[in-house]
Amino acid sequence: MLVIGITGGIGSGKSLITDIMKNEHGARIIDTDTVAHELMEPGMPSYNGIVKAFGGDILDENKSIDREKLGGIVFGDKEKLKLLDDITHPAVRDEVEKRIEIYRAEGAPYTLVETALLIEAGYSEFCDRVWYVHADREIRFKRLYESRGMDKEKAVSIMEKQQKEDAFIKISDDVIENSTTKGEVKKQIEKILDKYVCLRGKMKTGRKMVNFT
Repeated sequence: MLVIGITGGIGSGKSLITDIMKNEHGARIIDTDTVAHELMEPGMPSYNGIVKAFGGDILDENKSIDREKLGGIVFGDKEKLKLLDDITHPAVRDEVEKRIEIYRAEGAPYTLVETALLIEAGYSEFCDRVWYVHADREIRFKRLYESRGMDKEKAVSIMEKQQKEDAFIKISDDVIENSTTKGEVKKQIEKILDKYVCLRGKMKTGRKMVNFT
């Protein structure tokens, strides 16, 4: 099984790549944001630490963490965001590693780890290859507005806090251009996967030597 890290800025369209890989190439998908949300539920590993750190005011009437309230607290506050990351990242990382091993045992051909924090949270250490999903800035704004109702000011604020394009490219093995059509994106993915087949058993990255079947 090949473990592929999928990274890129907000609005770049990482979910399109994971959907194509899942539906057409049998890949299993791990979205670290989704995992983080699951682990924030009552009784899960991150819950008690978050409530202790940020107080009971972040809970809703069902005693679940209100992510909008929590987001409002940490957004724009580097110290509080770091505190939240220090609580959640270790638990998410452990869960991601567990799921990778489950999918490996099940014989999945690929597992994709989708995250915007590939390097910062240490996920690249267990990824065999890294794909960077790129899209033009205006296209990203349009997607964020249409899919999340996010205004341009907030989108710009988030983009400025994320890694710059050069940093993403530096740690990536392959780049997928997602400013184009879905059909063109599919062709790019197929070309990359064909390359991997040609390099079967010989792929070497800065992370480790990769042998896959």
